[in-house]
Amino acid sequence: MRQETLAALKDKGFRLTKIRKFIVEIFYSSEAVPISAPELRTRLLAQNVKANKTTVYRELDFLSDQGIIVEINAGDGKKRYELQRHGHHHHILCLRCSAVECVTIENCALEDQLNSVDLKNFKVTGHALNFFGLCEGCRPYTECR
Repeated sequence: MRQETLAALKDKGFRLTKIRKFIVEIFYSSEAVPISAPELRTRLLAQNVKANKTTVYRELDFLSDQGIIVEINAGDGKKRYELQRHGHHHHILCLRCSAVECVTIENCALEDQLNSVDLKNFKVTGHALNFFGLCEGCRPYTECR
C-alpha cells in the first residue's frame, strides 16, 4: 500500500523527496499508533534523516491535504496524525503518559444509535469515541499511592 501511495503522489505530479518517502514509510510502519510532529521528527532523526520542524509540519499538512493522513483529536490538546482509514476505529488514551492507540470495535452500533437521537437537522459525517484510562506501564505508578 505504501508503494501505491507514493506512486499516486508521483502520478499527480508531486515530488517524492527523501523526507516525504521516509514520512510515508513511518506512518505505514506504525499503523496502530497515532504520531505527533515531535515524535515524527525524532523517528526521522533516528533514521539519520535530518528535517527541521517547519519541514515536518509542512509535510504533515501536505499529506493531510492529499487525504493520506488525518489529524486526530484524542482530547488531550495534542495534535497527532495517523493514516487515513476507511474502516471504523476509535482511540484509547493514557491519562498519565498521553500514549494513544487505535482500537477497532467490531460491529460498532453508534451509527445505528444516531437514528434515535434528535440531531436538529444536523448532518453527521463522522464521530469520535475515545476511551481514557491508564496504560499498562502507568498503572503501577498509581497503585503505589
